[in-house]
Amino acid sequence: MTKLREFLGRCNRLQQRRGFKLIATGVVIVLAIASAVAYAVRVDQVARPELEDVTAAEVMPEGQPTFAPDSPEAKQLAAQLEAENRARQIYRKILAGREDPTSTAVGIAIVAGLLLAVVWLGLALTYLGLGLGAGALVGIIHLLGHWLNVGQSTVPLVLGLAALTAAFTALMRLARVLLGSAHPALAVARNVLDEAVRMKISLVFIVLLIFGLAALPGLLEDDTFLRYRIQSFMQYGTGGSFWLIAVLVLTFSASSVTFEQRDKVIWQTMTKPVKAWHYVFGKWLGVVTLAGVLLAVSASGVFLFTEYLRNQPASGEATAYRAPEGAAALSEDRFIIETQLLAARETKQPDPLDLDQGQLMENVATYVERELKRMADAGDQTALLMEKKEEIRERYLKDLPKSLQMAYRTISPGQRNTYIFSGLKDVRNSTSPLLLRLKVNAGGNMPDQTYHLTIFASDGSVRTIETPLNQFISVRPPILPTAVGEDGKFTITIYNGRPTAEGRIIPNAETISFPPDGMELSYAEGSYRLNFFRCVAVLWVKLAFLAMTAVCAGTFLSFPVACLVAFAVFLAAEGASSVLTAIDYYQTEDREGNVMPFHTAIAFVATWVSRTFKIYSDLEPTKRLVEGLRLSWSQMIVGVGVLSVATALLMGAGVVIFRRRELATYSGQ
Repeated sequence: MTKLREFLGRCNRLQQRRGFKLIATGVVIVLAIASAVAYAVRVDQVARPELEDVTAAEVMPEGQPTFAPDSPEAKQLAAQLEAENRARQIYRKILAGREDPTSTAVGIAIVAGLLLAVVWLGLALTYLGLGLGAGALVGIIHLLGHWLNVGQSTVPLVLGLAALTAAFTALMRLARVLLGSAHPALAVARNVLDEAVRMKISLVFIVLLIFGLAALPGLLEDDTFLRYRIQSFMQYGTGGSFWLIAVLVLTFSASSVTFEQRDKVIWQTMTKPVKAWHYVFGKWLGVVTLAGVLLAVSASGVFLFTEYLRNQPASGEATAYRAPEGAAALSEDRFIIETQLLAARETKQPDPLDLDQGQLMENVATYVERELKRMADAGDQTALLMEKKEEIRERYLKDLPKSLQMAYRTISPGQRNTYIFSGLKDVRNSTSPLLLRLKVNAGGNMPDQTYHLTIFASDGSVRTIETPLNQFISVRPPILPTAVGEDGKFTITIYNGRPTAEGRIIPNAETISFPPDGMELSYAEGSYRLNFFRCVAVLWVKLAFLAMTAVCAGTFLSFPVACLVAFAVFLAAEGASSVLTAIDYYQTEDREGNVMPFHTAIAFVATWVSRTFKIYSDLEPTKRLVEGLRLSWSQMIVGVGVLSVATALLMGAGVVIFRRRELATYSGQ
């Protein structure tokens, strides 16, 4: 035992030496470069699809009659060739994903950066020993798992636990080094990090997060579509991690501040040259650093495993990006993954109905006079009617445009409506297919009913779909960018029914309608990986806001009350958009038009609380990642700016409150 301790001591002294760190750094860099070169060589050996652009000379057979340049036949042929050429460009772009080195380069950079941090923290040999131990355990499971009654599915769990724990430990050590200044606020932040790995309340959440991320890949079913596996992993990996970290941030922030006041530990801090803002800011900085470490570990794990899943065979593929002999060149599963899921899609809503303001005012006046006459016939006094006239007019000015827009989104059985999507000039020349998504409402939205719709696009293509009610469905096949006109507009005409061979429309049973967000056209705009980075950055800013909320509440409230306030803010902020949508359908008047005071008060409070947190809620980084929607730089900057200002205001309030606290008052305990 003595010799073992001496050996470990020599190893520890060796890994602390500068020369050893420089040599280890060189080894890590060489291995990273060698891995990148090896991957590039392997990719270069993969046969690339020969899909050159189609020209008129290649498509038109010899002897084909030529047309005058401006004739309808020539324009039709040119449009057909352009569509075929664009389809091949889209196909080639999707297949190029198997040769894209970005994901591998990012993975190599993450691993190399973590290893360099370990080396310069003086933990290289320690982590090497831990890695060898984990490898030995995996080897034992692989060789003796049958005898030990341990399945091979345990291997990924063990490797995941080892990798995530190692990454968390290294980043925590690195965070302490970065907070190593003698400034009082940074000293408070370092104490918070030490407290995080010492207190049971935080340690439980950290263990749950690491174990959940490590176990999640094993819960994915191999017999499901690859797109569903990727989407499920991103949903639970990103969303689940954020909620666990958010609960940890709220409870740990509140407990760290309130327990120090309750147990008089704060006396040891505030009797030193520590100002109120040092304490509040230091507590917040420590919690935010802890949240950043946990978010970095979970986000890196989600990103790397998502890229791993992406390079697995999709449904209908022999190997990744390769179809079996005689099958379609590109499976639907792969097409959806590359164009809708692992994408950064921009969405467009159809243009609203263009209302004639003059006609609108005439209709409002007519409705007002009609209602006043009805009230007069019911016996209301003339003076009372004049008082209510302006109120009735304002109500119709608000409600009538909504009713007209709703009628525009409503189609009777067998009838049709035309909708225009504008502002798509840049999309026309892109290599991104357009995805049309619809949500149909009819009757009571019975879950066992389906409706048929016939859709005519502006490029002359026709699509007939069968859709369930009150659920989004993607229209197949996707639309080529060439369907967008030169004016940047794309038009669709939707029939409420299905066509027959004779060209008639068989109507559905009832009138259909589309909710305000029930019709959208989307297209890829930008990189999925950059979108992932932006979404994770926004998640961190959200956690920073929540941390300051709990710290501020903890400066003057007890732990249970501070948690109650912090969690109320968290839930109100997360559900603000949903509440605002629900309020539109919340009744504040009875059938006779009388105001219900209690319901009106609820709607008023819910509206203002939800509006307060609307920007926080509208960011929706997890939803955007899971559905492949783009979080633009402008949305990110606005959201981060607003949350930063809110965090600063909360910090100011916390500092003012903390200065007025009588910390030395004896509580009698």
